Amino acid sequence: MNYSIGNEAIGACPDDDEFELTVFGPGVGECVLLHCGNSEWFVIDSCRFPNSQSSVALEYLQALHLRPEEAIRGILATHWHDDHIKGLAEIVRRCPSAAFIMSGALDIEQFATIVFEVEERNKLVAATSTAKEFETILNQMISQRSPIPSPDMLASDGSRMFAGGYDGLVELQALSPSAATIANSKINLASRLCTASPTRAFRRCGANDLSVAVQVVAGGVNILLKADLENSKEKQFGWEAVLQSPFKPNVKSSVVKVGHHGSDNAHNDEVWNSMISLEPLSVVTPYTRLSEPLPRERDLQRLDRCTNRLFITSSPALGGRSHRRHIDRQLNSATRVRRPLNCVPGFVRVRFKISRGPVVAPTVQLFGSACKR
Repeated sequence: MNYSIGNEAIGACPDDDEFELTVFGPGVGECVLLHCGNSEWFVIDSCRFPNSQSSVALEYLQALHLRPEEAIRGILATHWHDDHIKGLAEIVRRCPSAAFIMSGALDIEQFATIVFEVEERNKLVAATSTAKEFETILNQMISQRSPIPSPDMLASDGSRMFAGGYDGLVELQALSPSAATIANSKINLASRLCTASPTRAFRRCGANDLSVAVQVVAGGVNILLKADLENSKEKQFGWEAVLQSPFKPNVKSSVVKVGHHGSDNAHNDEVWNSMISLEPLSVVTPYTRLSEPLPRERDLQRLDRCTNRLFITSSPALGGRSHRRHIDRQLNSATRVRRPLNCVPGFVRVRFKISRGPVVAPTVQLFGSACKR
């Protein structure tokens, strides 16, 4: 039987022995949904489709006639940029038995103290910021679990976040943040967040530096989910730290979720050479809330050199430029950001059988405006 999300028919549930990687990227926002087998699902980040008030992960599972509170076993917030956490509090509320995991580089005591300032008259952080989403999650933890608000796990380099699924063949391991990143964050978090006037987001944390990249092993298939982790000039941070880590995977990934919307600041040639197989199945999510949306044409050309199997979750035309200079000049004088109307968001779904034996080639399905490069 076929089910639908919005007006999009998405087919039936994956089989118990089938792994699923579904990457949602409507143009602003990103969510990764994993079926680990045996109806066990893992959610990484959250976003909403346009004109929806619900997390796309919940909408998708409900469209498959699944109960999210029973299906979801783990929830990971890779970092705290607003395009990765919209609707995350709703998932945590609906799924109280699911493990909630966040970056270990966010010292929970200091971070929670700052976040709860959104309730105070003399705010350090504006209530409209990403802090509000996290504040809701902390309050849910207090009401559902214990008087001490904290996640079930603070992920760091080498943390095993999930083990199980079909025949116990699926594992999720964090590749970041590094120990140096965590130490640096704990020292600087409070001082960098405390400002004389409200700030609208946690940009001062360098959220991409704190991002949780994930290695997934599903039977004989390895998957690299690069989150928004960026490069660094120092070996203790970013992808340079992953490459130096004793926890660096000793197998190459054949499936990749491209980092930071394809931006060059997250591209690392050594990562592609030493951690990723030739011609990997790759998925990139666009970010259109810029005058020059990501991925840019030069980003796509760079990715083309890495693989001929690149998929984009939503049409690159979402937020694109007119390429007519006189029109661009007029629009640039009126607004910094352009968003087209009536564009259909999309997502990419990859499925394959979980097996100890030979790997069968994954199937790729495209929905909405998702396309192959």
